[in-house]
Amino acid sequence: MRVPSALWGLFGGLTIAACSSDEVSPAATQQPVEDAASESDSDVVTLPKKVTKLDLVLMIDNSMSMADKQEILAKAVPDLTQRLVNPACVDTDTGLPAAPQMQPEKSLDPCPTGTRREFGPVFDIHIGVISSSIGGHGADTCAPGTPGSYTPRMQDNAHLISRTPSDPDKSVSTYQSKGFLVWDPTGTHKPQGETSIPAIVDNFAKIVEGVGQDGCGLEASLEAWYRFLVDPAPYQTMKPISCDPVHAPNDTGCRGPQGVDSALLVQRADFLREDSLVAILMLTDEDDCSIRDDEPQYYIVAQGYSGANPFYMPRGTSACATDPSSPACQSCAQAGAQSDPTCALPAYSELEDPLNLRCFDQKRRFGIDFLYPPSRYVEGLTLPTLSDGRVNPLFCSAPSKDGKSCTKALRDPSQVLLAGIVGVPWPDIALDPKDLTRGYLPGPSIPWDVILGDMEHGVLPKDPLMIPSIKPRSGVSPVTNEALAPTTASKPTANSVNGHEYTIPLRNDLQYACVFELATPRVCAPGDDSCDCQIPGDNPLCQDDKGAYGTTQYRAKAYPAPRVLSVIKGMESRGMLASICASNTTDPKAQDYGYSPAILSFIEAISASF
Repeated sequence: MRVPSALWGLFGGLTIAACSSDEVSPAATQQPVEDAASESDSDVVTLPKKVTKLDLVLMIDNSMSMADKQEILAKAVPDLTQRLVNPACVDTDTGLPAAPQMQPEKSLDPCPTGTRREFGPVFDIHIGVISSSIGGHGADTCAPGTPGSYTPRMQDNAHLISRTPSDPDKSVSTYQSKGFLVWDPTGTHKPQGETSIPAIVDNFAKIVEGVGQDGCGLEASLEAWYRFLVDPAPYQTMKPISCDPVHAPNDTGCRGPQGVDSALLVQRADFLREDSLVAILMLTDEDDCSIRDDEPQYYIVAQGYSGANPFYMPRGTSACATDPSSPACQSCAQAGAQSDPTCALPAYSELEDPLNLRCFDQKRRFGIDFLYPPSRYVEGLTLPTLSDGRVNPLFCSAPSKDGKSCTKALRDPSQVLLAGIVGVPWPDIALDPKDLTRGYLPGPSIPWDVILGDMEHGVLPKDPLMIPSIKPRSGVSPVTNEALAPTTASKPTANSVNGHEYTIPLRNDLQYACVFELATPRVCAPGDDSCDCQIPGDNPLCQDDKGAYGTTQYRAKAYPAPRVLSVIKGMESRGMLASICASNTTDPKAQDYGYSPAILSFIEAISASF
């Protein structure tokens, strides 16, 4: 195989890291927090019996085509905020909602006689928003001075963001200019935080829409919140380093972390309380692409160019095509692999290796999984001690000097929740597959074999809509009993969930897990790559009700997200899942409007802890 000579040195000594995709069960891995405190002078403090504080983190994908989803989430912000800070009054005997006119205007006001709050109001909330963009990991993608358009939003680096929707260089007002919002009607904070419900709702919605869609296309949806909440020492930058420091100390072909992001650590210290409930809400329409930064050669999967020429990844060996988990499956650029017959083939072309799909099916295509395993993220939300022996900052804000024990105990794993609004057919995870107004299934009841399968053993999900694929798929959903519709379908709703399969001539995109109607169709302006109908082809997003295709986009889309699903599954009862494909975008008064069902599920999980 022909690999650009300047890049051969990167792969010569490359080894395959142990990247298991196991879902880690909290029940199987949870350790008592006290075990982490091994020093004789450790002062272990028991957890408070009642949670009174909420630290809410939203991780919002800011890559292209996310604006329509951010707008829908922003419309759900009033529901999310009001239900938490001013819970509904319900009949004392029946539990049914009281008449709207009986609802108090303020969270500190009591419910009328004969009614009670559905749960106690939350009087102390921190609200922080981060994006999926943490840069190009040292590669020439999503970095200043590289080919293509660059924006600073490609390197948010898991810092709290508060930019306005109209101008990313301006900021929404936050608590003491710290980057996050504080709900504080009882004056717990000094100085006091926000006391006006309309004011905090307005600022919250502006921040959500201000995330934008001009970020990095390497969506590190999982690593972003891990970096903000869990990583004990998040790096400052990725710098050129030698791939072989002993024999070639002057080489700069690899990349390694440099420094510690002290600004992020300050934000974490200000935002995260040791006795709070931590609730993470993810919004993304693609799967996670969290590239490993602990392997100096792995940045190359994000590389776009070799000098002035496009760079394409080396192929995987023959074994990768049939059994990616085989020890014989490796990169053709690794030592000893050149004799494999596949490695004698010409280098990948752009049709075979578009940069947009570098995070898709890596082991089979390239012989190496360049991404962190999903288990990293389950462990980060469930274990007080990380796999490298360091204590987890999410559980311990007072580590020992060596960072391997904790001088006091913090939150129990039950005080950490993870919710995802992602690409999945809503009928697969709804209480009633025909009626989303009834809400979503809780984590343990989700049919994971239908939407996820078994990543570790190569078992595909039973719903063909959840199989990531460039080629058109076929099959029947076991939930809706609908067959996938072919590319030749005459209607954009031939399949009620994803419209129909479509042709991808450049092989630079995937088939959709689901689609949903835009409230207002969008005419694609020339040169606007965020609009999916510049070249409509037979894309169901661009097909009108009469079956004609054009440059007007009628629908938005989402892709299968098996990595994100694996983490939510691993969270068991503390994981919540909803579809980013809204079932209703036209009737704001309906219970299934926008992301209302998702927000209701999230609120119910949070309220159970208060």
